[in-house]
Amino acid sequence: MCRPGLVGLIVAAGYSSRMGAFKPLLPLGDKTVIEAAVDSLRLGGVTDIRVIVGHRAEELYPVLAGLQVGIIENPRYAEGMFSSIVTGLSTFAREAEAFFLLPGDTPLIRRRSIKDMVRLYHKTGAAVVYPVFNGERGHPPLISSRCFASILSGEGTGGLRRILAYFDADSVEVELADQGVLLDIDTLEDYKELTQFYVRRHIPTYSECLSILYKYQVSDKVACHGRAVAAVARRLAELLNGAGLNLNIELVVAGGLLHDLAKSKPNHSKRGERVVRSMGFSRVGGIIASHMDLELAADYVIDEAAVVFLADKLVQGDKLVSLTERFRLALDKFAASPEIVDSVLRRRRTAEAIWDRAASLVGTGSLEEIMVL
Repeated sequence: MCRPGLVGLIVAAGYSSRMGAFKPLLPLGDKTVIEAAVDSLRLGGVTDIRVIVGHRAEELYPVLAGLQVGIIENPRYAEGMFSSIVTGLSTFAREAEAFFLLPGDTPLIRRRSIKDMVRLYHKTGAAVVYPVFNGERGHPPLISSRCFASILSGEGTGGLRRILAYFDADSVEVELADQGVLLDIDTLEDYKELTQFYVRRHIPTYSECLSILYKYQVSDKVACHGRAVAAVARRLAELLNGAGLNLNIELVVAGGLLHDLAKSKPNHSKRGERVVRSMGFSRVGGIIASHMDLELAADYVIDEAAVVFLADKLVQGDKLVSLTERFRLALDKFAASPEIVDSVLRRRRTAEAIWDRAASLVGTGSLEEIMVL
């Protein structure tokens, strides 16, 4: 949980003119955009959340009333976002240590991102902590009390960005595996992208997976292997879905990319599982945990974990290999270690069982075509 002196300020006072619809009340799954924005901060541990309203405020009051947030009306909302920031900040500037500034149309911030930003703020005492994804700053920045006086006395020319630029030398950026920090709603296409991100929010996107690999300093060799496994896993899943299964392609790809996340560590499958579960990706964690050893029931149905398990055994380094070749190499390498040989043989039997079950669904020829892609 965040310290009591940290406030979450959500700005939802604007006209939504570019969107052509009132953004805060647009549906997002079973919620509205403004409800999702409040959830993002609260799930990250922020307890003091305040929402600035203005345009069509009367429509927001009934929704906000049930969210246990402070509601602050900005009568000068027509002057732009900076006026709303000043209005909100003036209600807590004397007692707050820092505040998150979240535009109401950027509602999908992962809880881990909020926690990581707070942790870095406490560690560094930075004037501003900026969330970054793929090298690009996003929202919400965490702005310390060192900036409050400058904001409150600012006339608004150049907006908040110009004021915060004076503090750049004392500010820090934190690279996050969170594409949501860049996703706002300016157009209908933006809204469609945001709704798609919401539906699959418990599975990291391809770009987020690459960001996770970078964050945990995975070697180029391991990252290349992960990309190759993800590509094979995707093709396997697409073939199997064509035969009537209902595999989640995004889950398969994420599992393939991240399965060796902790490759350099002992018991790397369990360590990798813990890392991604801590980010909120529990289903991907399950795939990572089982990519080395997968127990199959006699009547099992091929699932995403089985697809990634098989794909991993069809890739040596970043090259496609047959199961025969892959396990021959392993058996030769560990021939002097009976315990390891037993493990290799067990994994070979599992991989062969998945291959045979897949072949019964799509045909051996279709599976073998994967090997020449």
